[in-house]
Amino acid sequence: MDDPAHYKRQRELRAGIGVSNPKTGNFQFYGPSSGFCFLQRVYQRIMQSTPNESLLHRRSCSIPDALQKWGIERFMFAADAGPGDPPHASWPAEAFLPRALGDRFIDAYFKIMHPQMPVLVHAEILESWAQMWETPVRGQPIKNKEILFMVLAIGSRVVNLKGKQPEARVEGWAEYFSSRASEGPIFLQEPSVKGMHLMLLKAMYSLQLMRQNDAYLYLGHATRTAMVLGLHRSQVTDGREPHMHRLRLTFWIVFVFERISSVYMGRPSALSENQIDTAYPEDLAYPSGGDSYHAPSIECAWVRAMADIAKLADRVSIDIYSPASIRSLADMARCHQTSIECDAALQTITRALPPYLHFFDEAVPVGDDWQEIQRLSLGFSYYVVRMLLYRPALVMTTFFASTAEAQQSAEGCIDLRACIDASTSAARNLVNLAYDVYFRRFPDIRYDGALASFIVSSCMTLLYDVLNLGSDPDRARQTFAVVERGIRCLDEIEHVGYTTGKAMSVDLMKVAKQAVLAADPVVDTNQALVDSFPWLDNWPRTETASLPASYALPDAALAGIGTLAGDTALLTGSEVNYHWLGNGFDPSTIPGCLY
Repeated sequence: MDDPAHYKRQRELRAGIGVSNPKTGNFQFYGPSSGFCFLQRVYQRIMQSTPNESLLHRRSCSIPDALQKWGIERFMFAADAGPGDPPHASWPAEAFLPRALGDRFIDAYFKIMHPQMPVLVHAEILESWAQMWETPVRGQPIKNKEILFMVLAIGSRVVNLKGKQPEARVEGWAEYFSSRASEGPIFLQEPSVKGMHLMLLKAMYSLQLMRQNDAYLYLGHATRTAMVLGLHRSQVTDGREPHMHRLRLTFWIVFVFERISSVYMGRPSALSENQIDTAYPEDLAYPSGGDSYHAPSIECAWVRAMADIAKLADRVSIDIYSPASIRSLADMARCHQTSIECDAALQTITRALPPYLHFFDEAVPVGDDWQEIQRLSLGFSYYVVRMLLYRPALVMTTFFASTAEAQQSAEGCIDLRACIDASTSAARNLVNLAYDVYFRRFPDIRYDGALASFIVSSCMTLLYDVLNLGSDPDRARQTFAVVERGIRCLDEIEHVGYTTGKAMSVDLMKVAKQAVLAADPVVDTNQALVDSFPWLDNWPRTETASLPASYALPDAALAGIGTLAGDTALLTGSEVNYHWLGNGFDPSTIPGCLY
């Protein structure tokens, strides 16, 4: 244990990546728990030439291969907008939406998104929508117009109109209404609950576009607004009145999404639990004459469980992934103990769940739509946190020629194989949960594109393990069976940011093939995988031929997630640069926005 080289490797595990766009001066940082950082590790593990090559050597004005090959920058930076250009400047000031289509958008929002963010009131949105069709009255503005526009924008992303409306036309409505919902100075200078709701909706819309950095920023605004309003304090939110219940519900929804977003971005949370004493929302009785959309806001077991998971997510971020968690070699044992404690706490959460939230039991009867959505989102959050909890052990093996050599270096401080099994088990369970819901329990969830990133992250975790499986063909075959399920789930997703689930599934098949070719060279194992999964030997290039031209994939040796030939115009000439943050930046490469 008393080995400076071992300590250095632990520091390397906790480094992140920086991404800059010289054209606009934009700069973003993603920590070690982020999906983008892990994608870079996967690619370097696939392409590395020597077992002991460091993943975090300094790069000057270079583009890490993974983010370049896989076109990830289009999900990081705004498309089309140049410096000083207003967003969506080309959209018309007014447009006519058929009322029946708007009704479909609103219904889709409350069917798919409301169970995951039950802060709006269906009747209030319908009132605002009806007012849009009434005779205009001078001095009587539309109530909650910005909120309504964001409901329409998100609803148009998750609506099922297959065969009824051209896809591009529906997506055009999403962008149009999003651009009309201004988050201008009034919401920042005069904080309000309405402003919090708008920021939450903006964040959810950003997640539909796979714009996770935007979501993190919007959630940060919502969090600051909540603290300005005092929603984190019981003296503000205590009370049995319905509006007090709604305040508590709103605060904990913001808490959940902000914490999950923070750990998934590898960034600090803006919330300190030591300053929070607002109670969890309790279950309420069903109101007489209430509609079917009341249930998610009065049965609050999901919110309480998600808040508990969000608290653990922050502990994982601070005590395991933060550079401050390893100040000396003695801290390594403490980090492992933290992992054990967090894992036990996660399991404790599952014991208090009502049956309809038992995501770990496929035999649970299929519930109402909102129950199935909450069951899936809770399971995804649970498995993502557990996967992140033990993933450093998986990455640790990268620094050695084999898992056995890595274990020898750990000298009994941690059981690397057990930790790797725990992380990959969580990834398997997440994919299996998604498969069960997508193909049996609630197929309409495929219209929620925000879930794609979790499936991709799980599949990448499994593929990373494949690289180290060596002569264990049975385990490799079992792993690829799960990855194949993940690919099928992605294939079902209608919209994933600027791309489609089908395009992402084909890209993931290519990455899987590269993982097999780069795995420890055991010919029998590789051939066994190809025999069991023929697409590894001849993945269906024709899959993309039937797609519109804008969804065609480039014919590259290693195309990747979200790489669409039709999207090249989004960032043409942007010359996006990336820099590893191992031991600091070369000053000449730091963008001007940081000075």
